[in-house]
Amino acid sequence: MIAKRRIGAGVAAIGAAFGLALPAAAQEDCVNVLGYEWSGERQSMDPAAMHSGDDAYHIFAVYNRLVDVDDDFNILPELATDWSISEDGLTWTFTLREGVTFHDGSAFTAADVVHTFERLIDPETASGAASVLSFLAPGSIRAVDDLTVSFTTAEPVVELPILIANKYTNIVAEGATVEELRLNGNGTGPFMQSQFEPGGAVRILTANPDYWGGAPAAPCLRITVAQEPVAAVTAIGSGQVDLVLNVDPAVIPALANDPAITLLETGASNSMTVSMQVDAAPFDNLAVRQALKAAVDRQGLVDTVLLGYGQVAADNPVPVSSPASFTAEAPVQDLDRARELLAEAGYPDGLSFDLFTAEGVPGMVRMAQAFAEQVRPAGFDINVVVTPAESYWDDIWLNRPILTSAWSMRPPAEGLAYAYTSDAQYNETHFRRAEYDTLLAQAATTTDHDARLALYADAGRMLAEEGGVIIPMFVHQVIGLRANCTGFEPRAQNFNLSFERLSCD
Repeated sequence: MIAKRRIGAGVAAIGAAFGLALPAAAQEDCVNVLGYEWSGERQSMDPAAMHSGDDAYHIFAVYNRLVDVDDDFNILPELATDWSISEDGLTWTFTLREGVTFHDGSAFTAADVVHTFERLIDPETASGAASVLSFLAPGSIRAVDDLTVSFTTAEPVVELPILIANKYTNIVAEGATVEELRLNGNGTGPFMQSQFEPGGAVRILTANPDYWGGAPAAPCLRITVAQEPVAAVTAIGSGQVDLVLNVDPAVIPALANDPAITLLETGASNSMTVSMQVDAAPFDNLAVRQALKAAVDRQGLVDTVLLGYGQVAADNPVPVSSPASFTAEAPVQDLDRARELLAEAGYPDGLSFDLFTAEGVPGMVRMAQAFAEQVRPAGFDINVVVTPAESYWDDIWLNRPILTSAWSMRPPAEGLAYAYTSDAQYNETHFRRAEYDTLLAQAATTTDHDARLALYADAGRMLAEEGGVIIPMFVHQVIGLRANCTGFEPRAQNFNLSFERLSCD
């Protein structure tokens, strides 16, 4: 189990008012939640269309999935109470929870599950879930009866329960369309949509009194976003927000001694990356990519950028501590090897380029700047271009040959596939290798546990050695909570949010 660590307590609250005035006196009892990612005009109430972690703030409060996962990726019941696999390994059957209703009063049944997954794998929906659910085909999800649903695959998919617990798979009502769901959330979850507008400054969700898990502890949630670390410190320090979902490590010292604030730390959570498009010069040259990877001081980034709140990584989304990792140790900086590789690539006198970044997640700009300084002695002259955080994921991400990015922690099967298979919707590095795709497909259908881990390790090695992603570290996410608040448990998957027991006196 990944431990949650409580950090410190002591100095006075910081700064002046943050300017997050409540829109009406009726909302004064809301728990005030402050996020850090921002989807802007792309915000949606549709689970299939989550653009960034920003959408998770409301979607995971309004909806439920069939199953949940803990920090060790153990499967937990949610809308499904139990599940089993057929003797031939081809059919998974899930028993659904009785007495569950959607917010509009309609009953939750197996037909809703079938509709949810059929639309997720439909190319017309254009959901990021499709690359993770590639083992499902139209017609393979069946309502056995009102409270039983089955998934049948062409070959055994041993980890199907984990794979259907990705961030897009919250259950929507039968017949719900993309057009309807973008603005009108109708889930089975603990909170109901009250105020929501794409790109709006404030979202308000009210408690669902008929929630199957029991009425939420808070009467409502008021969700806002601040991408400037000092603004977040000021907001929680002055008591204008109750929960900060990600405290930038640079400002942790300003909160660590405040008795009015509790800081919680997860284990390996999201990763921050330097991502290169492998079909764009000069990063289409393997030696250039390998030179950059050799020049990185990973522990130095953890120490200086994260102030120790993290752990080193090995250029793939599987932590080195995982049994699915291809290595037990992350690479160490080797400037001599980096210079050799850069010369082999045809740049004996060095290489210059722009690296695009923004404070899309806390610490990302500092990582880009520290990275540029670390690799400079190897011959890389990098101009760090800092762009506005509010438009970064729309205008820069996926649109520049090298940039910084961030990804939440996922189980190996999902993490290795989500952004790196040939057909991945968010293939930010343009890494497309049939051999890599085959390894993951083989892993998905391999029933032997050790053999499956070995296939994941082979895929991780290929991505690390040949791919365009540099993953130098995993972040230990730090969450700020007012001391008068209880019931919030941070999770390593930073999109997997549970607000139902959160309350503030």
